[in-house]
Amino acid sequence: MNAYRHLQRALPPLLVFSLVSNLAVLISPLFMMQVLDRVIPSGNTATLLLLGGLALAALSLQAGVEWGRDLALLRLSTWAEALGTGHVVATAGQSPKGQPARSQTDRSDIDRIAGLSQALASPAATAGLSLPWLPLFLLALWIIHPGFLLLLLGLLCLFGLARLVERQMTRAGSSALTRLQQQEAAVLQHAGDFAGRLGVAMIEQNLLQRFQRLQSARHRQSDQLAGYQTALAGINSWLRSLGQIMALGLGAFLVTQNALSPGGMIAASLILSRTYATFEAVATQWPVIRQALSDYAALSKGGDAVEPPPVEIPEFSGTLRAEGLIVPRGGGAPPLLDRVSFALDPGECLAIVGSSGSGKTTLLQAISGVAPAPIGSAFLDQSELRALQRQNLYRATGYLPQRAELVAGSIAENVACFEPDRQDAQVIEAAKSAGVHGLIAALPDGYESDLAQAPYLLSAGQVQRVALARALYTKPKYLFLDEPNALLDGDGERALAQTLLRLKAEGTTIVMVLHRSGLMGLADKILRLEQGRVIDFGVRAEVLARLSGNRRRMALPLLASSLQDLRDWVASQFTRSSDEAFSQKAQLVAMELFHLALAQAPSPQQDHPSVEFSLKFLNELECELRMVGAGDADLEEKMVRVRKQLATGREPSGDQPRDEMALAAVSQMSQSFALHTQEDVTVFHVALHADRGGLGQQQPQERIN
Repeated sequence: MNAYRHLQRALPPLLVFSLVSNLAVLISPLFMMQVLDRVIPSGNTATLLLLGGLALAALSLQAGVEWGRDLALLRLSTWAEALGTGHVVATAGQSPKGQPARSQTDRSDIDRIAGLSQALASPAATAGLSLPWLPLFLLALWIIHPGFLLLLLGLLCLFGLARLVERQMTRAGSSALTRLQQQEAAVLQHAGDFAGRLGVAMIEQNLLQRFQRLQSARHRQSDQLAGYQTALAGINSWLRSLGQIMALGLGAFLVTQNALSPGGMIAASLILSRTYATFEAVATQWPVIRQALSDYAALSKGGDAVEPPPVEIPEFSGTLRAEGLIVPRGGGAPPLLDRVSFALDPGECLAIVGSSGSGKTTLLQAISGVAPAPIGSAFLDQSELRALQRQNLYRATGYLPQRAELVAGSIAENVACFEPDRQDAQVIEAAKSAGVHGLIAALPDGYESDLAQAPYLLSAGQVQRVALARALYTKPKYLFLDEPNALLDGDGERALAQTLLRLKAEGTTIVMVLHRSGLMGLADKILRLEQGRVIDFGVRAEVLARLSGNRRRMALPLLASSLQDLRDWVASQFTRSSDEAFSQKAQLVAMELFHLALAQAPSPQQDHPSVEFSLKFLNELECELRMVGAGDADLEEKMVRVRKQLATGREPSGDQPRDEMALAAVSQMSQSFALHTQEDVTVFHVALHADRGGLGQQQPQERIN
């Protein structure tokens, strides 16, 4: 930060002020010397009046100089903080040459600016400015008599020894006290917040009890430190008094030896006390002075290598390209991303899929500019991501994190990213685009609802939808979504799908991380990650075709209590809200098959009989359900009878066996139904077709594992 080097220009005037202020300290000793050595022996009143007038003028000058010095330091502190903060705001997101772009404000710079500003307005600045003029006082003591200088050195050695002992005894205790204070603040801050989020009533009380225990430990630690610190304060007071007494004693001895005048004795005592006090102030404020000098050095160097902002790009087309993105993990572990490359045309939608920990979120952050990859390049059109000015990136991209959060403030401020000159019409347009205008308008204060006063006003799903409106506020050409439907119900997911369809039609390039498959039908391409590497990338239908060979399986004990587990498992395979009828049909078929298995269960002597179910989606409208369990050859004969009965149009009657009724029910609900028994093991194959009436309202969507 080159502007901070101008602080050096303020140093000479401040040193002059400090010189005058320190020289004025000698007024009282000089006045005492002249009064005792000249006025009292001669009884000259005129000399006394002259000395008094000169002393009064000098003291007035000292007061004026110190007022000017303190005012200059205060204004310099304000100027330094305003200058530094302005520089941080102006260069936010710019990168030093040869280094990746910073996506977030460097907190350390703000801390340094605040520390330097506080130091300039504190007693540390006055003590630091007095430090260069200490040799003047030492010289004055030497001129009066070298014995006073030796006495001062002895007192300073005792003072330094006392501080060294105190530091050794309080170092560990100070660290422990700071740690306890931080833990107290964290526990107290989150006690009520956690209770509200987690819904556990006792958690607040338990955390408050922990806070009480931490507070008791802090009090014990604080009492111990206070004992050491008060002891040091007592030693310092004792040394100051001892110094005055010894200075007077030494002066009296020198007077009796005709080596010093009475006025010199008083002057030496005052100068020695002032010099000792200055050394004590510098030693006490030295940690602040040292930190301020360190902050100044860091801020003076910072910003020299920042490149000028690039030319603002008027418009983006929507092309997205990644080339060899690598995000190291550190410690010799495999990278989070390993040579990831792909390209998207304007208006395309990419779904990033993979198991947990495969690097999906890391990739999304790398290509959106939230956390650019240190190795490799990502391009928006022809512009490298790290070279883009923050304003360009903000205007061109929208980002929805996996766990969206809203900042304390109004909903309108959150949607507009706290722009000082936000346009309300643009806020409402973004909310309508995200499908949350009605939700926000229904709140008591609408868009002006203050989340600071009502932090739990919105549910997690509603927060996610408002955050989507925030991502759409600038009408971005690129939209990055991290599991956008994870917290949404059926209505929210349908509204999100309609929003994304409209954005695709407008030419917005969309990249989304998906775990639930409800939005998979919107994707033009799929990128599959595994351990940070791309193991598949291509058109959606082709990638899903390669994935469809994986069959979902579940083994269940052959007990009546397993029936609900089976229903829940089948229902979990259908993630789209439009698949409700299809899911219900599959659940009913699975239950009938399970009843068949129960009817054919082996004798109780067999331990732990079980059945295995598997489900496979053939396409967006068809699935195959398979059950392997105990059975006998009679089932095939019963199947033949049931089919003949259904072929004649006769419905199953209540007097038929339970297994025949189950076979009839499965046959009626399925597109095809076959079974095969061999060696007391029966394999059931059922093909199901979705009711077109329930699926015709939405664009077909595929499912992923």
